Amino acid sequence: MFLNHDAAFTTFTPAIQPNQPDHTATLSAQTRLETPRGWASLDALCVGDSVATLDGGFARITAITHPKRRAPLVQVPGGVLSTCSDISLPADAHVALTPPARWSQAPVVSVPIKALSGWNGIRPTLFAGPDLATLHFEDEEMIYAQSGLLIHAFDTRAEGFFQTLNYGDTRALLALMDGTMPAPDAAAA
Repeated sequence: MFLNHDAAFTTFTPAIQPNQPDHTATLSAQTRLETPRGWASLDALCVGDSVATLDGGFARITAITHPKRRAPLVQVPGGVLSTCSDISLPADAHVALTPPARWSQAPVVSVPIKALSGWNGIRPTLFAGPDLATLHFEDEEMIYAQSGLLIHAFDTRAEGFFQTLNYGDTRALLALMDGTMPAPDAAAA
């Protein structure tokens, strides 16, 4: 009748410590990522699985969380940014862009996807992504998605290895790359 529940409780250690860096990338669940077993959609991945990175290796996923918010999406058509097919990304995602050699010696810079609106058919959508998942990594990573797109997983609270441009600097970089100003940005209008 009287049960001893003292042994039922143990100390709890959160998977992500608040003071440790948290390198994340939020994507839609249908985004396809390269794994050692081949290409898999994000919703088929589990904690402990690995995904391909820019440095030629694989990074282990330390946690997968699902944000409670719905985020506006940006549509990237197939063939743009080395994608094999269309992809929708949350507007706050960062992707890799190769800058002109005269502008930077870095092989890639990280840019917010929403700043690319109006460039090469990239456009905001009218929909918000209900099925988002956030991948967590131990270190800052550039992960491969949709065959060639590089998505930046980084800690927004700390300076990382890859140069991360803000919205205005990204628009200036696009103007420098094209030699003209890109089409008007519908997201900012």
